[in-house]
Amino acid sequence: MRTFEEYERILQLWERGFNKLAISQITDIPRATVRNCIDKFETVANLEEYRSQHPSLRETNVSITMWSPEYRAAYAYLLGLYLGDGHISHVRNSHRLRISLDQRQPNILKRCVETVELIMPDKQVSINKTPSECVVVSCYTNRWLDLLPQHGKGEKHTRKIELTDWQQTIWREYPLEFFRGLYHSDGARIEPVIYNRVYPRYQFTQVSTDIQRLFAETCDLLGLHYTFWGRNFTIAKRKDVAFLDEHIGPKS
Repeated sequence: MRTFEEYERILQLWERGFNKLAISQITDIPRATVRNCIDKFETVANLEEYRSQHPSLRETNVSITMWSPEYRAAYAYLLGLYLGDGHISHVRNSHRLRISLDQRQPNILKRCVETVELIMPDKQVSINKTPSECVVVSCYTNRWLDLLPQHGKGEKHTRKIELTDWQQTIWREYPLEFFRGLYHSDGARIEPVIYNRVYPRYQFTQVSTDIQRLFAETCDLLGLHYTFWGRNFTIAKRKDVAFLDEHIGPKS
């Protein structure tokens, strides 16, 4: 996760004749990132041209241009988790991301921890159990304010929740991972019995109308048929349940 200013500094040094190792040492930016930046843009002029064509990225401290597919997919999943059960709070001179999960679902807990570690490899990720069956995954860094701009005062359903342009880019690339994050937060797979037959289905419950809209649009991207009543979405068509069973499965 690097800013355009950092990329500009890399390219300025490159044009002045510094080699990649020296640039990495001067800027304290990993050599792999320096190499990728130079391979992608080559010159400051090319970087500026890219910036002029992507004003939405220019207006934020987040640049997704150098994010790997693995990082982008992980971010889509984390965004879904955050919109469901995440919260950012100010603690002294830093900000803390907290994601509340069910400790009876160790696989989801493991995936959440691994995702946060991938997104913030230089930060410590902690797991805190509560007196209830809830467990909290947390990580401190001020970079959360840029990565998750949906944060704000009060509960999410009391404020507007919209994705930025760069978040929409990742969401369209990895709608299944975004769906997975929302489902792991506020979804369930159930198997009601009707006339002695089991009819498995996926459900999603959310109070925020904006997050409801995002879930519905994600289903549309994935080609999933759903019904909606009150706060609840139900995905029950056999082919859709089979698709979700193959790619996501029950929470565990």
